[in-house]
Amino acid sequence: MSALITKDLLTMRKIGIKIGFTIVLYVLIFSSMGNSAFLSAIIIMFSAMVLMNTFAYDELAKWDIYLLSLPVTKKQIVLSRYLLGFLFIAVGCAVSALLALLSSKMDSELPVILYCFFALSLCVLAFMMPLLYKFGTQKARLWIILFCFLPTAAATILSELHLSLPSFGPIDDSTSELLLALVLPVSLLLYAGSYFLSCRIFQNKEI
Repeated sequence: MSALITKDLLTMRKIGIKIGFTIVLYVLIFSSMGNSAFLSAIIIMFSAMVLMNTFAYDELAKWDIYLLSLPVTKKQIVLSRYLLGFLFIAVGCAVSALLALLSSKMDSELPVILYCFFALSLCVLAFMMPLLYKFGTQKARLWIILFCFLPTAAATILSELHLSLPSFGPIDDSTSELLLALVLPVSLLLYAGSYFLSCRIFQNKEI
């Protein structure tokens, strides 16, 4: 298991400079604006999306064909990717917190923002990973773009038609605290469910 994760980390070294340059660029832009919270959100979501590159490299190298000739199961292969995704998001949170501390512009709500975007990133990967196993990186990208576009398009149409969503009124503090407490457990459950779905897809997939 650790060997599979190490392989992906070594593969990611090839684009490590590009990733580092992108993060530095975001830091320079948003640090000058004093918006450490938004910078943290960008870094965490970016960390989650980096995982897609490991799939792309493996597809180009036909790595799965070779990997399945080794004494590893398909479930172990899938699990290593999910653990790697979790690791990327955790590192993204750590980097975000460190940058906020170093910039001396620590937002009082930053811990809550890190918590929420950690959970949101898990949900993004939970949605994305089965698509990657089912369709591969090229087709999966199209599906991901489509699902991201649909809510935006729906909101634009509602705005043009001067329609609005029903209002549920203000949420009291106890309810908001309960919802906040449930965000991470629900995200972890979705992530676990996504893992089992990806295992089923990969088990039935012909390599």
